[in-house]
Amino acid sequence: MGFQIKSIWLFCFFSLFLVACNDTESNQTSENKTPQTKTVTKDEHEGHNHGESKPIDAPVTSSDYDVFDKPYASDNSEQVVVYEFFGYTCPHCFSFQPFMENWLEDKPDYVKLVRIPLNFQPSWEILQKAYLTSESMGIVSESHIKLFNAIHKENKKFNSIEEVAQWFEDELGVNKDEFLSTANSFILDSKLRKADNLGLKMQVTSTPTVIVNGKLRASKRVHSRERLMVVLDFLVNKEAKEMGLITE
Repeated sequence: MGFQIKSIWLFCFFSLFLVACNDTESNQTSENKTPQTKTVTKDEHEGHNHGESKPIDAPVTSSDYDVFDKPYASDNSEQVVVYEFFGYTCPHCFSFQPFMENWLEDKPDYVKLVRIPLNFQPSWEILQKAYLTSESMGIVSESHIKLFNAIHKENKKFNSIEEVAQWFEDELGVNKDEFLSTANSFILDSKLRKADNLGLKMQVTSTPTVIVNGKLRASKRVHSRERLMVVLDFLVNKEAKEMGLITE
């Protein structure tokens, strides 16, 4: 029964996430239609600007972000929750990390960042499990950027969770057996399903994707990382005011 459920989940993901950042380079342009947004081409997904783009510090307008018809409730009334959906092998997620790390250092206390690793294709599942395992073990702050660097700067390949566990032991001194025990636990399996479910509920079709309070997402028309961070701050402030967390 568990295998059948997992197969159904994977089928749903492969059906929905056709434009996900993937491991291989393609010269063909892919298209994907998502609710309330225009068709997104591969060039747009990779950040190429083929038309006019607003200056980085231009005022944010409604054309810069999308509002979901059916928001996902964060169940957090004391903080604005920012969800960052990513995949470790996604090069665009890797290039986005410096911006998120700088933002994370300066974010106010009333803002919470929740990183969600997704599983768009089979090669992502091992590293999805790696993030959630390190998060469960309380070592994600030490491992997150280091693992990104290992993959994209050192061209490290992981073919199994055992190889990941060995890397954690060699690079971070984490006991391999303890890592594997956590990675293969029932709790971790539940976290994997929850991560996949969040991606479905918030209509995530590409990575990286940043969503504020489960209902506001920067538009695909926002081409630069710098501009994206301006829009993110605007959306956070918008939600903070609506929640009564700030007055200005």
